[in-house]
Amino acid sequence: MGPKKENRRLFGQGSQLPQQPKRMNLPQMRERTGDVEGKPVDRQQQQVLSFLSSLQSNFTSLVRLVEKRLTYDKTKEQAFERLYQEMDSMKQDQELTNLRPLYIDLILLHDRMEMIYKDGAENGSLSPEVAELLKSLNGELMEILYRRGVEPIFLESITFDPRYQEVVQVVPTEIQEEDNEIAAVVRNGFRYKEVILRPAKVIIKKHRV
Repeated sequence: MGPKKENRRLFGQGSQLPQQPKRMNLPQMRERTGDVEGKPVDRQQQQVLSFLSSLQSNFTSLVRLVEKRLTYDKTKEQAFERLYQEMDSMKQDQELTNLRPLYIDLILLHDRMEMIYKDGAENGSLSPEVAELLKSLNGELMEILYRRGVEPIFLESITFDPRYQEVVQVVPTEIQEEDNEIAAVVRNGFRYKEVILRPAKVIIKKHRV
C-alpha cells in the first residue's frame, strides 16, 4: 500500500486536525474575570457610602446643636427679661416704700394750701398778692408730684367706685336712679402709677323709700 492510500485511509476514518483555542471577546473576558475585578469597585462604593453616612450623621448632629443653642438663647433671653421686670418692680416697690410718707406729706400740704386759697377767695380775707402766691406755690407742688409719678385720681364716672373712693358722708335721695351716685368730692384722691396713695373722699347719695 502506498503512502497516498494510507493517508486516504486515515482521513477516511474521520480523523480531524487539532483545533486552535477559541478567542474570547472583551465582554466575555469581563464576565470571566468579573469576580476578580469587581472586588475593588465594591470597596470604593462602600467607602463612598461610609463617607456619606458619616457626613449625614455629622450634619444631623450640627443641626441638633444649632437648635439646642437657639433654644438655650431664647430661654436665656426670656429669663433675663423676667429678671429685669422683677428687678424693676422691686425697685419701684422699694422706692414707693421709702418715699410714700413724703408723698403723703406733700399731698396734705397741697390740701392745706388749696383750702386756704378757697376760703380766702370766698370771704375775701386774702389779698390778691397772697392768693396769687398760694396758687403759684400749689401749682409748683403739683408739678413736683407729677414728675415723681404722683397724680390726682380723676372721676371717670359719677357712680361710686370703692377702688378709688372712700365714703365720708351719705345723703338721702328719693330718686332711685341716683342711688350710689357721688354728690360731692371732699378731698381729691392720689395715686402713684397704679398704686392708690389716698382714695378720694366723697359724699354719695342713697335711695330711701
